[in-house]
Amino acid sequence: MEHDSSSKSGYHEPEPGHAGLLGDKSKEFEEDNLSDPCSINLIWAQARANDGKRGAIGYQGGMPWRLSEDMKRFKELTISHPVLMGRLTWQSMGSKPLPGRDNVVISGNPDFRAPGATVMMSLQDAVEMARQEAIPADGIDRSEIWVIGGARIFQEALSLADRAYVTELDAQVDADTFAPDMDELAGHRFWRVGQRGSWQQAVDPRDRGVKRFRYVTYEKVR
Repeated sequence: MEHDSSSKSGYHEPEPGHAGLLGDKSKEFEEDNLSDPCSINLIWAQARANDGKRGAIGYQGGMPWRLSEDMKRFKELTISHPVLMGRLTWQSMGSKPLPGRDNVVISGNPDFRAPGATVMMSLQDAVEMARQEAIPADGIDRSEIWVIGGARIFQEALSLADRAYVTELDAQVDADTFAPDMDELAGHRFWRVGQRGSWQQAVDPRDRGVKRFRYVTYEKVR
């Protein structure tokens, strides 16, 4: 995400349960219930926890690493598109909207306010709102919607998502928050690896905690 080394991550909601891990459709919302077609993408960076568990995305409300290339890629992919996030993700960003994007915050609290963003009560409502064209036009491309965190929202969005853009870090970190295990999903053939890039070295001297990284794109098996 677009933060400096002192910033908290958007990827830090409580670790989700195992339910839905294999990509089953949620009974609460089916893809057929959504209006105009669009691409729904998940995006996060992940390392391994110190115990070896995959998919570590946060620790105590922040990211235990800094990687400039990942922040740049996140911005390039999500700019001029709607971004959907949970309340904790919004608060981790200092309760400020990401510029150049339509920010949508999901919260079950009807009294929650997020200045500069739109608050919706559910993921389905957030997706439906994000895909509606603004009048007058606001320059946002709604053919792609990006889900940016946290863990519970990622888990909930699995049944709707078309792709997951994962920055895989060669690092072991303290972690208390985890993304869905995409390799397990691929092993069950609910998802597949669309592209797995080569390992790259971090080049920014300010980056910390990352030996090397690569980009992996997962695609839903229809």
